[in-house]
Amino acid sequence: MIARLEPFDQARFLAEFWQRKPCFIPGWLPVRPCPLSTLMTLIDEHELPARLVRGSQAAGDWQLEHGPFQFDDLPHGDSDWTVLVQEIDKVYPPAAELMQAFRFLPDWCLDDVMVSWAADGGSVGPHLDAYDVFLVQTEGRRRWQLAEGQGFEADTRFELALLKDWHAQTELLAKPGDVLYLPAGYAHHGVADGPCQTWSVGIRTPSGPEFLMSLVEQLANSARRWPRLSLGAIKAEHGARISPAQLAELRQLMSDCLAMDDQALEQLAGSFLSSWRLWPANDTAEPEDNDELRQRLAGDSAVRLHPASRLAVTGSGDHTRLFVNGHEIPCSPELTNSLTQARALDERWLGYPVALEALLEAEALELWSD
Repeated sequence: MIARLEPFDQARFLAEFWQRKPCFIPGWLPVRPCPLSTLMTLIDEHELPARLVRGSQAAGDWQLEHGPFQFDDLPHGDSDWTVLVQEIDKVYPPAAELMQAFRFLPDWCLDDVMVSWAADGGSVGPHLDAYDVFLVQTEGRRRWQLAEGQGFEADTRFELALLKDWHAQTELLAKPGDVLYLPAGYAHHGVADGPCQTWSVGIRTPSGPEFLMSLVEQLANSARRWPRLSLGAIKAEHGARISPAQLAELRQLMSDCLAMDDQALEQLAGSFLSSWRLWPANDTAEPEDNDELRQRLAGDSAVRLHPASRLAVTGSGDHTRLFVNGHEIPCSPELTNSLTQARALDERWLGYPVALEALLEAEALELWSD
């Protein structure tokens, strides 16, 4: 049986369930669903990543198509199909508002909201995710089958990353407002019980190689002249050989690249984690210049961060550092805390003109109405 957390208790969730075991949270987040026609319009207008999945576990006939799609491309009237749309929180205010419920987690690990609109029987098959996920039922009902992810093999017959020889250990039915939390690697299979809509809130962190790629880019673009591998003594009869000494030297050269003090690591981590998998906000109009922004703040109007903006904070006290969309924002610890909590600027930011310029450069602010 999956544990129930009713009502949702943040402290208990973090202590007992977070990245440990799944839980079912009945009635936690009642959300108005996104109409299918609106969803398809958003795909077209913002070029959102979209997929269409057809098939069922019983028939073993899974098919995957990648978008973009038009409304008429969908198999209306049929059963056993699902349309998946990612990054919906970046362009659809109700989805952006939903993300506020999860801001007790680090801002930089909140990835996106994916909408799954399914006809009766619609599913994406049994699978497991490499990241934590909250599955919010917004419309209709979805039947979930769950199992510990260990021991499953990948079913290589399909483009979808499905699990072979699926067998469930427990089952539950989610209704509107219900939320199912699954830690990374927990196998699950959801099937629509009639037409339904589910919003998936993904919680992602980077792998070591992904972080190293950012480090390599930073080091390659730095002004520092890094030492190169030496040739050492050369023996003509073994001209192509890489010697043990050179292998040891290569290991040391790489180790030297990884050596950095805490301040340098904070800079790299804050910049990378606040920009990793960042959705481009270039379709958002920014104020023409700093003067317009300052006028807005002086008029006692709050300026919100764009929903796509991602924040990271390092250090503490007077050594607090704020990063937004990969840019370090020089401001006080008080303003850092305020921005992470409210995701909005107020008149206090007028005393930090350099920070305002940095936020504009980071394209971090939301379009406002005149």
